[in-house]
Amino acid sequence: MNRRTRRLSLAVAALSALAIGSAIAGPPIPGAPATPKAYPSTSHAAAYRTFDAKGHVTKTAWHWTATGGNCCETYVSTLGNRLLEYGGSYPYYSDDHGKTWTQVDFLTPLYNGEGALVGGPGGDIFGIGWDPYTGDHLQGVRYTAASKKWEVAEAPIKTPFFDREWITYAKGPWTVDGATAPYITLVRGGTATKQVELISSDGMSYTTVTVPHDDITGDPVRMSIPVVKNPAADDWQPNPGTFTVPLNAGGLLLLNNSEDALGCPAARLNASTLKWQCVTLPWTPKGVVRQDSRGWLTQVVRASNDEIDLQTSPDGGRSWKSIVLTAPMGGKFEGGADFFDVKVNGKLGQAVIATRTDDKKSQGQDVVWRVDVSKAQPKLLATYAVGKGDISTIIGVAGATADRFDFPSVALFPDGRIAVSFDDSTTPKSKVRDTVPATNPTGHSPAVAILDAWRP
Repeated sequence: MNRRTRRLSLAVAALSALAIGSAIAGPPIPGAPATPKAYPSTSHAAAYRTFDAKGHVTKTAWHWTATGGNCCETYVSTLGNRLLEYGGSYPYYSDDHGKTWTQVDFLTPLYNGEGALVGGPGGDIFGIGWDPYTGDHLQGVRYTAASKKWEVAEAPIKTPFFDREWITYAKGPWTVDGATAPYITLVRGGTATKQVELISSDGMSYTTVTVPHDDITGDPVRMSIPVVKNPAADDWQPNPGTFTVPLNAGGLLLLNNSEDALGCPAARLNASTLKWQCVTLPWTPKGVVRQDSRGWLTQVVRASNDEIDLQTSPDGGRSWKSIVLTAPMGGKFEGGADFFDVKVNGKLGQAVIATRTDDKKSQGQDVVWRVDVSKAQPKLLATYAVGKGDISTIIGVAGATADRFDFPSVALFPDGRIAVSFDDSTTPKSKVRDTVPATNPTGHSPAVAILDAWRP
């Protein structure tokens, strides 16, 4: 197998020398079986405020669960009607909208991890998990639908303290070490820097390293985004922190961000060389961009500290229609410009956006907007105030002795139900969860709320 040495920036190389070494591509890392087992979980009924497009208020039935998650975060996504959750040490999934759960157990004993999952074509699932307290483990996770097997493999090439690890699935074909791969998964993470990203051609063996900022040379090339239908695109939408746009026809875009400093609004990953190249698109992308199963584009930008701008394009970004979203209960958005999550289901023709707003007393309310994107002009359908909105939360390690809510996460089922992370006075304290009490000894930690039913 060919071995490839990737050039790292001096700053990243100095930081990562112990963990990455020469950062060469090598043979696949052998996977170990992971075991799904029934997990004893509890479902709590709740009713929260819902605002229609005109601001009229009703109560909507939800149920919530503390399954998964850790002191500070929980991460949700879907694969069809299967709900995926990977906020703590192990992945979980539910086939009944969060009423009962299965935990995917690893041979490696873990203590206080975190992770992310995305769905792939044909029912496959891909994940990445990191646990700092049991040897700084980074592990790739894969579920193969054809064999109904879960597997996990160590990812030894990484920067130290690989937190906020996000995963992207990208359709191929790709050329990886001289062989053709039908897909790749791309992982980014780290505290001091997220410039070093890891590539796998099997969803588990992260033995290829890429540094987008260092790859880019020459002038941008013009590129169009084909409007191609792909049913898997409704499930493989990654966390906004990836800054990636997986494309229905194959390929991957990376949007400019403060970590990578690309020097251009967007870059694409060359399928043959696995190097990044600046591109010129029909529009200037910003915020979070999704391509749904129809091939339509949705772009979401936090326009101000109390407005979110959602735009849709049915023609690859050549024309756009937009809507401005505000929280009907008022308040200012928490966090920075990317403190929200968005999922789009093209078959359903809807998008959901989740964030958290603070009132004048700094108490946070989790909010979800449901937007009709079935036509070129997006239209607000409903706004959900999830949870009681009665505690003030802190983002990151500064909240080690307070209530923590590190990032929002939302998922949209094909039947219109929603799953979303939230935090209030009813969610559990860290000490009762599978977590390290010292990271949040007295504070509430996020849980997952699932909408009981969607009725147009």
